[in-house]
Amino acid sequence: MPWSALQDVLRRISTPIRYSTAFYALLVALFTLLRLLRVSGWPLIDLANAFAPYLYMPLVVTFPLSIIVTRQSGLGMEAARKRLATPRKPREEDRRSKRPWSVLLQICLIAIGLYWFALPAMYRPVEPPSGATFKVVSFNVQGSNAELKRATDWLLQTAPDLIVLQETAEGYDERLTPLYEVYAHEDHIEGSVRIFSRFPILAREILVIGEARERAVLRLLLNADGAQLAVYAAHLSPPLKARGGEDLYIDIGPEALLRYDESRRNAQIHNLLELLEGETSAYIVAGDFNMSDASLIYDKIAARMQDAWRSAGNGAGRTWPVAEAIDLPRVVQPFLRIDYIWHSGGLRATAALVGEAIGSDHLPVSVELEWQSS
Repeated sequence: MPWSALQDVLRRISTPIRYSTAFYALLVALFTLLRLLRVSGWPLIDLANAFAPYLYMPLVVTFPLSIIVTRQSGLGMEAARKRLATPRKPREEDRRSKRPWSVLLQICLIAIGLYWFALPAMYRPVEPPSGATFKVVSFNVQGSNAELKRATDWLLQTAPDLIVLQETAEGYDERLTPLYEVYAHEDHIEGSVRIFSRFPILAREILVIGEARERAVLRLLLNADGAQLAVYAAHLSPPLKARGGEDLYIDIGPEALLRYDESRRNAQIHNLLELLEGETSAYIVAGDFNMSDASLIYDKIAARMQDAWRSAGNGAGRTWPVAEAIDLPRVVQPFLRIDYIWHSGGLRATAALVGEAIGSDHLPVSVELEWQSS
């Protein structure tokens, strides 16, 4: 297609494109304002916050498109010269073409989006450990995992000192036998979370942080080579209104968007943070939080403890959902980070990685932590 013909096409579609991109920019600007004001408690706004990075991604396309259509909708060089030679009252079309506010607004939104979501995911060199370290893996194995044998093989190959599992079956699961053979210490909440440890268990406690016992947190106090380490294993409620009192295994589909509600999960997070205020030992909190790291409540957790992935991970670290586990093409990558390993002061994350797909709809998270001298 000749360039002149392409220019003609662009001029014809410039007006609808200009209005569409301007409308989109205004919506994102409104969302940005609400996020700056920390507005929450409205399901639609909370859902938008959970997926916030994706709301800004179209700017990569709309921004250059806005520049192109603005230039093409303007006057040609010859027409511009005539206008300069013969001043006249500008037409409405001319006035509209000289309003670059949409382009300027998108520049601001791109800068905000990069600062909020791209900057935290950038790799930062981490100093190698100089003292004693230990490794932790957190993994939601999914109750219906048909490849649990493969998952246990991966866990043994990774060789962590601590394994925190979620959605384990009730009773003794023979598929986990290889873990029992290697790890001398184990404790669990039936049908919920399970901890395998190379370190001896000094004390254990079940902490109820919500209405459903399935969402209780398991706290173990360990003797980690002479130092006391508290490990909290958590599996928080999904941000949905449960149907018929069902809580732990809740169907998630397109209609679930109509039931989006963060109130139960956020209440559990607040209760957990209150419990941690009384913790006197160095501690780890690991598990499936069913919370995007773009959600507003993430900042409240980050104010109490450190996100090991943010400290030592490389990239976005998204862990859910795994495409194969929910019948999507393998090319589809996980689009949310909802699995975490948090830690208190006295510990430093020196390495973090997201593992491979091993039968679950979640990816495992592995972190190396170093003891810090007091």
